[in-house]
Amino acid sequence: MAILLSTESVRQTEGFAYWREAVCDAYVHLDCQCDRPDDFHGEILLNRLSRLSASFVSGSQQSVRRRRRDIARAGEDSFLISLQILKEGGVLQDGRQARLKPGDFALYSSVDRYNLELPDGFRQLVVQIPRTMLLSRLPDADLMTGISVSGSSVMGRIIHDSAVRLVSAIDQSPAQVQHSLQDTVVDLFVTGLASLREASYELSRPEQQILLRADAEIRANLQDPDFDRSALAAILGLSVRRLSELYRSDGRSISSEIRALRLDRIATDLKDSRYARHSIGEIAYRWGIPHQQSLTRMFKERFGTSPRDYRANG
Repeated sequence: MAILLSTESVRQTEGFAYWREAVCDAYVHLDCQCDRPDDFHGEILLNRLSRLSASFVSGSQQSVRRRRRDIARAGEDSFLISLQILKEGGVLQDGRQARLKPGDFALYSSVDRYNLELPDGFRQLVVQIPRTMLLSRLPDADLMTGISVSGSSVMGRIIHDSAVRLVSAIDQSPAQVQHSLQDTVVDLFVTGLASLREASYELSRPEQQILLRADAEIRANLQDPDFDRSALAAILGLSVRRLSELYRSDGRSISSEIRALRLDRIATDLKDSRYARHSIGEIAYRWGIPHQQSLTRMFKERFGTSPRDYRANG
């Protein structure tokens, strides 16, 4: 059943604070800013379905940012699609910026930083798809973020009209039909994204494409204690030696990248009140570091203090 999150439900002076919490609850951890917080209004009609989430979002001007700290705070691994309905919006990720006119849509990923720019009076359909679900259909999806798919073509108009109609109808459909309708919505967007195979993203260096996918795979597998550079190379279909060469050319090390991201997630959870009852060992195990002694040594190297003192000072 769809739920309505609206600033109309609170006092006007509390509207923007309510909105910031509502946006994070509806999607992923985000930072939201606007030029006129005292005169802000917004509405999210959210439907959490069995395979994806879909929502119609409208409101005042705002800038939305997914920051490193937001990524570290939670393990949401998903792709999001913004389909512009009213006014013009913008999506920025991986150095690519999509300008969205009504009918256009763009893909972005929760495992990397992104910015959204939304004007007064905007309206969007936002679909949140589990990462594994989209990658099973479109393995190179990470290379398509931040690129606009035009709604002005015949196929673009079909995708726009069909997606809006299907999302609106899912909640009123029999339970046995909803599963198929969700698959249809995802397949529609995949069809549009597949048209980008001939577009500008193919002009980037193949090595950079591999690194983008490798970084995404690292973030998606941090909780697996057996995940290491060998596992990453196997996922990508490369030798460990070749993948290590690519990371060295980028001034990085695979093992150091995995370790640093795990430690960042652990540090974030140590300061999170939701995990106050969890032991340091439990938190470390959750992020793929099962040995307390190794954790203390690595944590001191990265943060200059022990996990226990870090938690206490936090």
